[in-house]
Amino acid sequence: MKFSRIIKLFLIIFFLFLPLAEAVDSSLPDLQNFITKLENQKNELQGGAIAILYKGQVIYKETFGHQKDKLEPITSSTLFPLGSVSKPVSATAIALLVDNGSLSFEQKFKLAYLKNQVSLANILGHTTGYQFSGNFQIEQGMERQKILAKLKLEKPKCKPGKCYSYSNMNFSLVEEVLNTKNISLEKAIKNLRDMLKIDGIQIVPINAKLKTAYPHEDKKSLPFPPYYPKAAPAAAGIFASIDGMIEVFKLSFGYRPDLISQKTLDYMYNPIIKNYDIRKWNMALPFNLNEIESYYAIGWRILKNKTYPDRELIFHSGYIAGIATFIGFVPSKDIGIIILYNQKSGTALKNGFNFWSEVIK
Repeated sequence: MKFSRIIKLFLIIFFLFLPLAEAVDSSLPDLQNFITKLENQKNELQGGAIAILYKGQVIYKETFGHQKDKLEPITSSTLFPLGSVSKPVSATAIALLVDNGSLSFEQKFKLAYLKNQVSLANILGHTTGYQFSGNFQIEQGMERQKILAKLKLEKPKCKPGKCYSYSNMNFSLVEEVLNTKNISLEKAIKNLRDMLKIDGIQIVPINAKLKTAYPHEDKKSLPFPPYYPKAAPAAAGIFASIDGMIEVFKLSFGYRPDLISQKTLDYMYNPIIKNYDIRKWNMALPFNLNEIESYYAIGWRILKNKTYPDRELIFHSGYIAGIATFIGFVPSKDIGIIILYNQKSGTALKNGFNFWSEVIK
């Protein structure tokens, strides 16, 4: 049976089980051409896992390729290094602790490595006031504490909350904040995992029984990036399966009101500060770039259209030495996508933006 027939049959079954008012809902975008393009890309990639969710329900889910070279196949439980998609996962784990009263996004903390007090909102929104990224030191294999010692010698560019600078090392300061509350990042991620009742969200060290997709370049396997998971795990060191990310997606975008309040989620998606990162990516967009406003929120990027505010995209992309990832949600259409590839490629981000274009056109 051809794929197009499979997806059509699935969508028919999906709508048959919706209430009558939902069944006649014509708001589901026609994604057939987009999905066909995804299918046609498979042979170009070492492997991957993709899911599309509409109104909180999975309407497309596909895994393909191999975890390493031509060995074990990728499954829905295979873990992928997330790169910077770790940031929204970490932010969501922290949001759960904020929601139960263990933390506050606004409380100020005096950390040993910064000259000014900062809040979790400052850290998770890249507005600590510092321009130090730490990437060079991380990729040289420098230990976390030595990198933080270098941060301590830096001078802030502005007061917290007044300027933006994307930084893996500064984002990872959430660990220091958690430690002041006798909470570790490991405990925060475990709490997220336990509440979602799924093993597919992990940080190092990872249980050897859990299968992991190795990074690749030109379909040749690379060693796991050892540095970011050790030096800045909250920012770029989390591993997750497509099943795990589906549950994170549902929690993050309001489909699990039993676990987190809408008030906390609304706070997370309130834009903190404008930035111009998107202009550096040289990516084709569904609108004139001059029409797009780019913001950072609590662990998430937000793109807004000046003319059409209903075309907002909440997303994050990730890349780390042979891995490319993307998660995105279009609130006005109640639809989103998760992309995990274990090969060096700009395809994940490109496909994420193409999905956005298909959904809103």
